[in-house]
Amino acid sequence: MMIILVGLLLTSLVCSPVSASAAAPVEVQGPADGLRFSDLGWSKDENDFFEYVPNEGVFERGTRVWGFMEVTGFESYFADGLYYNDLTVDVFLKTGFGLRLFGKRDVIEFNDGTDEPQEYIWFYLWVDIPWWAPPGTYIAEVVVRDRVGEQEVVHAEKLRVR
Repeated sequence: MMIILVGLLLTSLVCSPVSASAAAPVEVQGPADGLRFSDLGWSKDENDFFEYVPNEGVFERGTRVWGFMEVTGFESYFADGLYYNDLTVDVFLKTGFGLRLFGKRDVIEFNDGTDEPQEYIWFYLWVDIPWWAPPGTYIAEVVVRDRVGEQEVVHAEKLRVR
């Protein structure tokens, strides 16, 4: 019986969400003049490809949360008459202890050629909140890597699950 109680206690500690308020917005890591996020937001609905319905960061368990983001400051190279970027995107949902509840690496890759260099790249992605996740505050983390410029930027934001 004691082993079961200790196991339940350890499980609740490992799986417990962040205790801080969801109102604390954004933590962005990366250089101010290099690769960076120029726009971002979270939504309950993908609504339209170029628009999103902003959300205060409160979502339901067992739902999909949409992130709409734009990056700038990446490098490109010129080959065969075209400009190329090489960006990849990872997305994670974590507890305050760093336990990943959801994660996808290289969920998006940008490496198509264009006639002119791009200043901004806009994209959207999603995080699936598990139905079994306890109510609380979690951390959604988006990592964008510029493989040409050998840069990386990380956006970590608290999302509240009820």
